[in-house]
Amino acid sequence: MKKKGKKKSSLVLNQAEKKLLEKIAKKIRKDLYELDKPLEWLAWESELARSTIQRVLDAERNVGIITLDKISKSLGYSGISNFLETI
Repeated sequence: MKKKGKKKSSLVLNQAEKKLLEKIAKKIRKDLYELDKPLEWLAWESELARSTIQRVLDAERNVGIITLDKISKSLGYSGISNFLETI
């Protein structure tokens, strides 16, 4: 009998993609440190689940454009492009 339920997607990233996700995560961590704010604050400010923020910080999945926009604005950037210019 087959199990029913959510199928986990397996995202296979090449080395350059993984490196970019790691740079994004590192920059978010650095900004949180400089703001002296915890991950929970970022989740609240960006109106995202704490688990979503944690996955971004773990660089374990591709970051959606809307998610990155919410995170970057919560960190004080005017938007994604302004945030990405800093990494």
